[in-house]
Amino acid sequence: MKPTYALLSDFSTTTTPFLVKEIVRTSFSPDFHFHDECQLVYIVSGSGTRIIGGSIEHFEPGDLTFVGSNVPHVWYSEPNPEDKEAPAISLALYINPSKLTTQLKGLIDTQSIEDFFVESERGMSIVGSKKQLIYRCLKLMLKQKSVGLLIYLFQILEMLMEPSERTWLNSTNIISSVRDHHQHRVSRLMQYIQKHFREEISLEQAAEVAGMQRHSFCRFFKQITKHTFSDFLNRVRVAFAAQLLQHSELPITQIVFESGFNNISYFNRTFKKIYGQTPKELRAKILGK
Repeated sequence: MKPTYALLSDFSTTTTPFLVKEIVRTSFSPDFHFHDECQLVYIVSGSGTRIIGGSIEHFEPGDLTFVGSNVPHVWYSEPNPEDKEAPAISLALYINPSKLTTQLKGLIDTQSIEDFFVESERGMSIVGSKKQLIYRCLKLMLKQKSVGLLIYLFQILEMLMEPSERTWLNSTNIISSVRDHHQHRVSRLMQYIQKHFREEISLEQAAEVAGMQRHSFCRFFKQITKHTFSDFLNRVRVAFAAQLLQHSELPITQIVFESGFNNISYFNRTFKKIYGQTPKELRAKILGK
């Protein structure tokens, strides 16, 4: 699943080092891509699967993540034509790290900010009280101009750089050096996985959806995601199962099959491999038992 390089139109004709916007769509885009700008994303409404580098997790309203420069990423979901009152809404802050640090060098020592931008290439999830503070700043930025924008930008950067209430999504930096045009393949495959991950999906089926021969598809997929297709599919399923464990009262045996697995023992082993604990242990932790 090769990501496509995206030139963000808002930055192509301006010298501004950052911008914030509200994005409203019928569903989250399946386009697996990367760009020079860092990206802070807060999910206001909608749910689906997000991929940041090698991290694959389910997302819901309230999810807040920061993606470093040139890290392949996507948030995707299936459109629901029957529910037009539930659009996919997110708030996004884009920062061009080189432009920002260059413009700040005459005012402050930018070394710590530069170091943070490099570190953020691992991808970051923000939790706790800090998440709501950042969300509040993003909403206020939508209504600000000039100095007000800078004030909230610096507040957000300060909170992101402070190590509490944040989790790195990848153990190492993941930078994409691929700049080609396989977006149609990626989009089709993302949509197919999102729609069918709870069913059996063979490697041959996935290769056919991508429009490739099996052996070429295996190399293509592993090169970018760092996962085999079966491992990737399991991670999507386990991410969905983890959300069911946290937000439903379904018995674990039912969650196994709701998530696309057909073997309880295999599900438990796969879940523990990815999350470091069994489904039963995770649910007990959530419930405080």
